[in-house]
This record gives sequence, structure tokens and C-alpha cells, in this order.
Amino acid sequence: MKYLFSLLPLLFALTCAGAEDALRVDFRERPPEMRAVDGMPSGPLISVLETAAGRIGVDVHWRLAPFLRSLDDLRSGRIDLVPRVLMTEPRSEYIHFLPSIGSQQLNVRFIVRPGREGELNRYEDLHRLSVGVKRGTAYFEPFDSDGQLDRVYASDDAQLVAMFRADRLDAIAVLDAIPMETQLQAMNFHDYSYAHYAHQQTLDNHFGASLARYQGDRHALYDRLAAELERMRADGEIALIYRRYGVAPPDEAN
Repeated sequence: MKYLFSLLPLLFALTCAGAEDALRVDFRERPPEMRAVDGMPSGPLISVLETAAGRIGVDVHWRLAPFLRSLDDLRSGRIDLVPRVLMTEPRSEYIHFLPSIGSQQLNVRFIVRPGREGELNRYEDLHRLSVGVKRGTAYFEPFDSDGQLDRVYASDDAQLVAMFRADRLDAIAVLDAIPMETQLQAMNFHDYSYAHYAHQQTLDNHFGASLARYQGDRHALYDRLAAELERMRADGEIALIYRRYGVAPPDEAN
């Protein structure tokens, strides 16, 4: 079995190699917008891309992958797209961002122990705490580049919860509350609360494409996909897809 898993990336590449009418797209668990159901992608973001791709005559080959691997494969051009990639200056060096499908309120909150909510009332209070963050995640500036912060990096939500439960962290930075709370419940851990301080922000929802491939053989294809996504947003079709899943559309989720 371990050999089979080691061959999966190669099988994925061979399946898609040379298929100019197919997009290689990574997804990850980010409910309610996208999730894996019996190993298959599901959610409004999945349907938005499949609808747009079908309109321009291309298939979508999905792969469930950790976000850091997806970023590396965007950089190298091994994949075409990743849904819901926040735009940052460093990422713009290797990612071509397709037009936003809408803006969303994505506040960054901080999990702390019950009774300690008031110890974190403003940004400067973070300098006194050890704060758990997910490697590769963009939270906000100056948080992401603040050299005075004691950031403790983890690979995923499960590792962050495990470290917090073991008292190795004073707080956890949370960009996506639903996945984090789902993980807390899965680990049957309830000894947490949210600090008074939260960073308020509204961000655009982008599909991130490989800049290496955009500058190479995928320029026209990505532009056609971008035009279709723009049309779907303007016509309200993206909002309709989100509502079918019972999820607030990006431009209405603020």
C-alpha cells in the first residue's frame, strides 16, 4: 500500500500529461466552499470552476493535496490551478491570479484559553504570546511579516489543536473558522474561546493559476477561463451556484 501512495503523484502527472483540453486542479478541505466527500471534490467553488471549464471546452482533473504542496506545484507548473488563493505580493511572483469571483469577509480571530479573552485586546498584545499559525497561510499584514511575533508553525489544523491542547501555544490564529472548529470537535477538545481582538478584513476570492504555465503554453486557455468567470460573476451565476449549496455567495457574505 505504501508503494501505491508513493506512485500517486506520478500517476496523476501521467494521466494529465499532454492533455491540453484538461486542467490539473488541486483542492483541499475548506468547508463550506470546498471539501472532499468520499475522496471526491464537492462544494460551490468546485461547481463554479467545473461550469466555467465546461463552457470553454476543457475537463478538470482534481487532486486532493495539502496547500503547501499545491503552492509548490503552481510554482513549478506541475498543476494549473488552485481554488481560493489569497493574493499577496510574494505569491504574485509565481501565481497568475484569475479575476476575483467576489469579495468575502475573512476576519482573522485568535483562539485562547477560556478566561484569557481579555489578554488579547489589540494587535500589540500578540507580542507577548506564542501564536500558532499554519505554514504557507497568508493571514494579514503586518502579522505575516512582523519579526517581533513568536510564531509557531504547524502543517495543518490538527497539529495546531494538538499543540494548543498540550499548552505549547498561547493562541492560534484562525482565518477559516469552520475547518478549525470542525477539527476541535473531531479531537473532542472544548477548552477554548476567542480573544476579544480580531483583525477585520474583506478579501477577494481568486483562483490561483501557475504563472510559469501562463507565460508558456496556457496563456490563451487561462484568459478564456478568466473571461468566463468574469461573465458568470456579472450575470449572477456564481451567486446562484453558491445558494444551491446553501452557502452565502462571496459578494453577499460580508
